[in-house]
Amino acid sequence: MAAEEWQQCANWLVRCKILPEDHRATLPDAEIFDLAQALRDGVLICHLLNNLKPGCVDVKDFSPRPQLSQFLCLKNIRTFLQTCKRVFGLRDADLFEPPDLFDVKDFRKVLMTLSHLSKTDIAQSRYSGFPPNHKTHRAPPLPVEDDDDEDIYGNLPRMALDHDMPHDLEHTDTGQDEKIYDDLCSINLNSVSQPSELPQPVTKLDHCVKEIHDTEKNYADALTMLVQHFIKPLRDQIPAADRDVIFAHIEKLLEIHKGLLVELQLACRQAFSTVAGSAGQIAEVFIKWKSKLLIYGDYCSNLPKAQEKIDEILKRNDSMIKAQIETCEKRANEGKFKLRDLLHVPMQRVLKYHLLLRELMRQTSKSSEDIRTLEGGLEAMMDLSLYVNEVKRDNETLLLISEIQNSIGDLQMPANTSLKDYGRLQKDGELKVRNHQDNKMKTRYIFLFDKVMLMCKSKMVDKFLWGETYNYKEAIILATFKVDDSQLSKETQLKRGDKWNCPFIMVKKENKLAYTFYAKTEDMRLKWIDAIKLALENTQPPEHPNFVMHTFDKPTECYVCSKLLRGVFFQGYLCQEKKHGVHKECIGKERERGAGASVPPIPPRIVEPCKEPRKPSRVKALCDYIGQPAPGAGRNVLSFRKNILIDIINCTDPQWWKGKIENAEGWFPQHLVKEERLTRKDSYVDVQINENGRVTSPPRPHAHGGEGYVNIEDRGLTTYKWFVGNMQRDAAIDRLKGLQNGTFLIRVSENPGRRGELSLSIKYDNQVRHIRVERNAENYFFLADTNFFKSLPDLVEYYQQNSLKDSFPGVDTTLVYPFKTQVGGATGPGPRCLGYAIAVYDYAATATTQLSLCRGDRVAIFSKTGSDKGWWKGEHCSSHKVGYFPLAYVREEDEE
Repeated sequence: MAAEEWQQCANWLVRCKILPEDHRATLPDAEIFDLAQALRDGVLICHLLNNLKPGCVDVKDFSPRPQLSQFLCLKNIRTFLQTCKRVFGLRDADLFEPPDLFDVKDFRKVLMTLSHLSKTDIAQSRYSGFPPNHKTHRAPPLPVEDDDDEDIYGNLPRMALDHDMPHDLEHTDTGQDEKIYDDLCSINLNSVSQPSELPQPVTKLDHCVKEIHDTEKNYADALTMLVQHFIKPLRDQIPAADRDVIFAHIEKLLEIHKGLLVELQLACRQAFSTVAGSAGQIAEVFIKWKSKLLIYGDYCSNLPKAQEKIDEILKRNDSMIKAQIETCEKRANEGKFKLRDLLHVPMQRVLKYHLLLRELMRQTSKSSEDIRTLEGGLEAMMDLSLYVNEVKRDNETLLLISEIQNSIGDLQMPANTSLKDYGRLQKDGELKVRNHQDNKMKTRYIFLFDKVMLMCKSKMVDKFLWGETYNYKEAIILATFKVDDSQLSKETQLKRGDKWNCPFIMVKKENKLAYTFYAKTEDMRLKWIDAIKLALENTQPPEHPNFVMHTFDKPTECYVCSKLLRGVFFQGYLCQEKKHGVHKECIGKERERGAGASVPPIPPRIVEPCKEPRKPSRVKALCDYIGQPAPGAGRNVLSFRKNILIDIINCTDPQWWKGKIENAEGWFPQHLVKEERLTRKDSYVDVQINENGRVTSPPRPHAHGGEGYVNIEDRGLTTYKWFVGNMQRDAAIDRLKGLQNGTFLIRVSENPGRRGELSLSIKYDNQVRHIRVERNAENYFFLADTNFFKSLPDLVEYYQQNSLKDSFPGVDTTLVYPFKTQVGGATGPGPRCLGYAIAVYDYAATATTQLSLCRGDRVAIFSKTGSDKGWWKGEHCSSHKVGYFPLAYVREEDEE
């Protein structure tokens, strides 16, 4: 019965569009903890309430990105419980307590609350509740638990201790903002924009140029709309102080983008006027205007205040102002979007520039003269995007720090000082603490900042406000302490069975004072130690005492690398001697050549230089071509019919190629053909011709007897991502079953009948198939006796390009994903690897959720969901740490 109730809940959340249909909790092999883990931070359940009754939870009252902060997770959960009681009419007896969800102490009670919520009139008006077949407002009690239920629920608190809170960026809901941006700016959805001033695009590069041009023009029109339909009509309706907050920077942005648009239009026309297309001038425009676009940092900082001010005005008992704003909204966009929502559009636009330039660069030949300028433009806009995103994140952090300070009722700060002066919050949560002076054990809620550790006592106001307020007890100035585990002894350990039994010690450097802290698990202990060490490293850079963490009053470029210092407080480090500002990762480095110039220097690519790309000799026509579009520049047209073969004469132009069909020569668009490639390889053996010119049959296979393959390492196979060494058939099935179709490995069989011989295992059609890898008398490798290869890598490469169905009709796939490239391929099941990135800059982590990078490091990419915020999630291929890294500091391997 327990299994039914949580699965019914998961299905209800899918119906409510809170969980996607393919969420982990809905899969056939899902467990109850998958659902609990998804809800623990309180984000989804707050979104749930707003889905059931839009606007019932104010966005100010919950955090969409708790970022591992227990303080914020509990705030989200309390907000959910209070709204259930205030808006949906649930009784206190219907509600779980915050620890029931956060610590998963009583997840059955959580399910009961969600069941009661699903049966309210408000919820029932939109979605049917659970359990089904009960129409009353009051949900029936869930079945009494039996022994099996106890097993399902009883392990959840321990599992919560063993699993980190989810801290992905996926929670942030930007769908409405994107819809507004698309409606106003997109060339696809904007039905009221004027026809484009550019010619009809022909090539993919043309389409990219046109999108940049037309969306910029539409954006300038959107800014004009804000000025004409809101700022001017409301000038005499709203007090000047309120108006300055709501429309801060809008008129300045319009002025900037009018100038940017003029230069961008000229550059885009130039790109269309050349035969091959030239995008370099477009990139130069963005490089030139980058400094003016820094105003978006200020706009981002002011946006929450502007939206709060609009809400405040609309709540006043002034029907005239409210009616005037609604009139403006109807005139501006037929009432489709509210003023507070329209203010998001500038933020959406500035974060699109690097995406547009990246696509422009992809459609430009790597051998083009423009490629370096495009790289400079892309670097400039990625730097701007990261800067704006970090300004936004820092403003959220400052709000969190202010909430923490306000929650500690008796905290007395020094004059002209607030908690933000002690750096960012690194970690918070409960620990047991023993002060070595009085040797008393106390439970304390710890707030760890870069410069200070606050020890507080939680205050119980009522069960739904648990943990909302704290009493201040003690503080540790981190610079005067160090973590010292050398003093740990048996006496330090608590009695066996105590859940607080993983200690670490912090000692004052003069050894006059020490504290022992106790965590619930060894993993928690290590995470606290890591956070403390990182905080000390942030404030005291090793071997560089002259550099201090510093808040810069205005946007500042790093003296070493010329990239912007990120955020709004403690953005970087100030050299006390030379007064230069630098990033953490740039401390102690020499200034890079070209730093300070208008274009940041582009570092050399880290991967090995690629070979000259092979030029196609013959192509096949994908469609008919009779000269439209024309190649221009006085070039002759080569007309052709679909599927005709064309011999290539000249392919140096990335857009137009010259070819020959019998005696006719001429030019045609490159994208209308595809290469006609031969599958034959030097190592692919189908027939052999001896020295007398006679054709001989291929060598015939023979049985190996049990000889096996020895010295695998000597063959160099261990360097390949698809080779796993010794592995049993069942183990291969277990390792491949959770990965995507097309994932394959080659293993040395340990099964009795084929011990020591090679087998191919591949995931196909959601099943794992196994194919013998054979050798014949001449040591050629083969899967079927029609194709023979001199080496195993040659065999793999062939079947990466050709389907296995020719030899095995039931397996219609190529070898797509080498096993070790899929996350979990080396260490067990895990998230899918989307690809790999190479660090082109050093990056020093400032939070435990981030990855530090050195130039040349390789990272497996797990998630790109945070792209709009400037971050990707992945695993460092050397340290195997999982965390976030700035996408502006890496290049994907397929871009090299």
